[in-house]
Amino acid sequence: MDLLPFKLSEHTGVLSVGACEFIIFIWILEIVLLMNMFICIGGLLWGYDAQISGGTLSVPYFRRDFGGVYNDQFVLPARWQSALNSVSSIGGMFAGLSIGWVADLIGRRGSVGCACLISISAVFIQFFTPSHVNGMLLAGKLINGFALGMFVSTASSYCSEISPLALRGITTGSVNLWIVIGQFLSNCVIEGTGKRTDSYAYRIPFAVQWLFPLILLIGLPFAPESPWYLVRRGRVDAARRVIDRLGGGNVDVELMVNQIQETIALEDRDKASTTYLDCFRGTNRQRTIIASMVFVLQQLSGVIFALGFSSYFFQLAGFSDSNSFRLGVGVTAIGVVGNLVALFTVNQFGRRGLFFWGMIACSVVNLLVAFSSLAPTSSGRWASASFTIIYNFCYQIGIGPLGYIIFAEVSSAK
Repeated sequence: MDLLPFKLSEHTGVLSVGACEFIIFIWILEIVLLMNMFICIGGLLWGYDAQISGGTLSVPYFRRDFGGVYNDQFVLPARWQSALNSVSSIGGMFAGLSIGWVADLIGRRGSVGCACLISISAVFIQFFTPSHVNGMLLAGKLINGFALGMFVSTASSYCSEISPLALRGITTGSVNLWIVIGQFLSNCVIEGTGKRTDSYAYRIPFAVQWLFPLILLIGLPFAPESPWYLVRRGRVDAARRVIDRLGGGNVDVELMVNQIQETIALEDRDKASTTYLDCFRGTNRQRTIIASMVFVLQQLSGVIFALGFSSYFFQLAGFSDSNSFRLGVGVTAIGVVGNLVALFTVNQFGRRGLFFWGMIACSVVNLLVAFSSLAPTSSGRWASASFTIIYNFCYQIGIGPLGYIIFAEVSSAK
């Protein structure tokens, strides 16, 4: 409570000061979490797109329209599998490099709105791609990846800038929760449409992506802009109104505005003598390595295989199409549970410990998946599937959300 600068009246009626502070804290918590959940819909889209890339590989009609026949089965060549699963990340990489400039120019809300328009256009390309025009589908996913990178980067910044310090670990970590919810939703859609015998078996999953940018565009006018952006643009009165709204009228607005102004003044003072090379000098080099490696280690832990290719892997392991779709839903459902658990453990056990032991657990489970797959029996297949589900729980309770929290906290103001 001491991290939130409350302004309480001395006359609290029948309620004690402690009770009033608790009520105010709950009020602020509800407002802040509501705003964060709304902006994090962009994270949901990232998770949905990442999972739909691998999920469509398990759809026979998709492999028929964009692949060829091999051993009397429709398959998509490995080069196209890799391309379709990685191209969104390439677009997201360029978005991550440009979003700082864009967000400072048009604001956090403006960045989300711009990403919505780009995503709607990119999904249009994917939905209307003719069969066997793989390059057009790839271009649509590349453009959409740029929008998704804007969504995730802006969501992380927005959550950290409108949240009180006491809630920052939870709100920034919730970005990953929404990514996993998107993955779960993607598998549910694939499970519902994947057995169709027409092109809508994969076009409907593409079309679902139109829904969420529309929701964001409708709700953006009602979402507050980041007070940090407003102060940077000289709109201090607007920043005061946002802070007062987020605090439910019970926050020391002037104190928070002064803190923001002082921090920005410090950053501006340092900016004059700072270049990107400073990210690789002195103690900042260590910060850069940590912030980068938390995401590199996420990929090295095998998450793309365990999530992106899970349904297709289950088919290759010998499961029927219907069971593969259901197991894919189960993998992502347990990931949602793991993220919810992480929201309660992230402030209890520390960032480093959870990330370290999460990596150890994922490594052990990966070995168990490998060894169990050596047995070409029904029991071996079910063991591999079970360990894949356990892997995702271990990943989402530790490595997944911690990456977004650590990279947001480890960087210096400079």
